[in-house]
Amino acid sequence: MAKHALMSPSSAERWMCCPGSVPLTQNLPDESSPFAAEGSCAHEVAARCLEENQSASIFIGRRFHDIVVTAEMAEHVDAYTQAVRDYRQHPSDELLIEVALPIEVITGEADARGTADAVVLSFGKQEVSVIDLKYGRGVRVQAEQNLQLIIYALAVLALYGVIADWQTVRLVIVQPRAGGVSEWVIAVGELEAYANQLRLAAERVRQALSDGPTHFLNPGEKACRWCRAKAICPALSAQVLKDVESIPETTPTTEIAHLLPRLGLIEDWCRALRAEAERRLIAGISVPGFKLVEGKKGPRAWDDPTQVESLLKSMRLKAAEMYDQ
Repeated sequence: MAKHALMSPSSAERWMCCPGSVPLTQNLPDESSPFAAEGSCAHEVAARCLEENQSASIFIGRRFHDIVVTAEMAEHVDAYTQAVRDYRQHPSDELLIEVALPIEVITGEADARGTADAVVLSFGKQEVSVIDLKYGRGVRVQAEQNLQLIIYALAVLALYGVIADWQTVRLVIVQPRAGGVSEWVIAVGELEAYANQLRLAAERVRQALSDGPTHFLNPGEKACRWCRAKAICPALSAQVLKDVESIPETTPTTEIAHLLPRLGLIEDWCRALRAEAERRLIAGISVPGFKLVEGKKGPRAWDDPTQVESLLKSMRLKAAEMYDQ
């Protein structure tokens, strides 16, 4: 029976750089966010559009994952689905949508699976295309050497290797709100080097799960960006405090240049620490010297009610959903 993968393809960048992050995050709550819900909504609409060969516009006003599909979202989803259709260039090409791929061959984790948004098997070109929708707009994701897509590709080759002599793999990121399409083509034979690196990293993760995370923590920009354990990671805390304490009273230009690249990670740690303190206080857990205080209520008024009304109408909402009467 398939289970949630501890070494998931989507977090491969993290556990490959920092094997200790896996046991450190293993029992943490997987708290969702409005951005994650928005992405889940876009992915569900995209899958339905590909399965039913429809435009996303027919879903405007409908709600998925507590998010209402807007005209803007439909436009971005259509950009993705059109890109997927463009990669299926021949009638014999097979399109797989939201396909669950066994990744045990890479990570060694029994029954673990990862779900690829879309896979195109091009028999004529002997090419596998792995296509992933990224709905975020904040961080541009590149296809080149993308570990998540590499794991999907390796899983596809292991699963469908007997039906064709695949020669190339095409990895594609479609990110409509942050740059469009990123593409990377690699020969099947060259993927084996990445497979070996991933297997070695997975072995270190298993050691961290067995021995504890302490000696397997390796904080850094790539490892920590999306890690849920930033606020409780002893290695990251030590690294941040070391960086801050190393600043002399009169900071030379060279030291400023050395520290500037670290500011993003330090700021991420600060935000995570504040969020963790707030979470504990809300849960009734004492944080000595701190308490929750209700903030001032801000003004709640639309800047342009007419524009808001037009937007809500475009979502095809009912009057009772649009107005407080």
